[in-house]
Amino acid sequence: MPYTAEKPREYRITPRYLANSNADVSPAIRRLMAVGWALSRDELGNTFVTAPDLRARLAFLPEGEDSTLWKISAGRDAFAPPEWLVTFDHKTPPEVVEDFTAALADAYTQGPDAYLDNGPRPDDAGVTLQLLSSGWRLNPATPFLTHQSPDDLIRLHRRDNALRHSAEMAGDTERWLFEVGPPRDVWYATASSRLPEHLLQTLTIAVTDPAPVHRYMRRIDLEHLPAVASATPTAPSPLEVARVRAATSRSLSVPRAAPTTVAYTTTRPSALPAAVAGRPR
Repeated sequence: MPYTAEKPREYRITPRYLANSNADVSPAIRRLMAVGWALSRDELGNTFVTAPDLRARLAFLPEGEDSTLWKISAGRDAFAPPEWLVTFDHKTPPEVVEDFTAALADAYTQGPDAYLDNGPRPDDAGVTLQLLSSGWRLNPATPFLTHQSPDDLIRLHRRDNALRHSAEMAGDTERWLFEVGPPRDVWYATASSRLPEHLLQTLTIAVTDPAPVHRYMRRIDLEHLPAVASATPTAPSPLEVARVRAATSRSLSVPRAAPTTVAYTTTRPSALPAAVAGRPR
């Protein structure tokens, strides 16, 4: 079979939590750099963004040891374990992460009391009421307190037992676990016990937001989209239309040279560039 390269086309994917992770991750990082956080990289290619006072940090870990791609944490002392930890795995749409880092950047500019926990929240009533009022329901079939979205594609699990803070900060357990997508195509986000409630609400909204996003995809990529997702081709932009018209105009106005016989060789076209986000496993 001859080799044929298929040009990716832009599609509008709805809901965004079913879009793949193959999109630009830099906006999520730039949100924090815009308020003065400093960027660094290790020799493996992992990226770290740290607040000026060293109390909060983000790690983007494409070369990490497991499927956790994003780790975000904060604490009152730069030399002590953080107070809270939020993570996203390698399948998470980066727009979800960007919404959270945007809220964190805004809170950081207001001072530590805005992005650190200021008291106990025994039942996290705000988040529970937020979900129930949106048509979510409790699922009694799990060992956790589980909220299920109306489309059954998002599960939010809350552990209601006592958790060791050190275990949460090590990523061995979590208070909140978001499980998103159909079976066999799930991505995860987690939050620890001491995440301030307003940031937990932001995280919940970011994970569950059905707003559409855009992806450049080939036909073969569309076959891997969940059946419940909607993929609509986008119309060419005015700039793209103008470029096509200009190229067509030039090709019609340039006189054609007399045909000549030349020697040539046929080479295999180069492969399309690999996806930016996600990591091979």
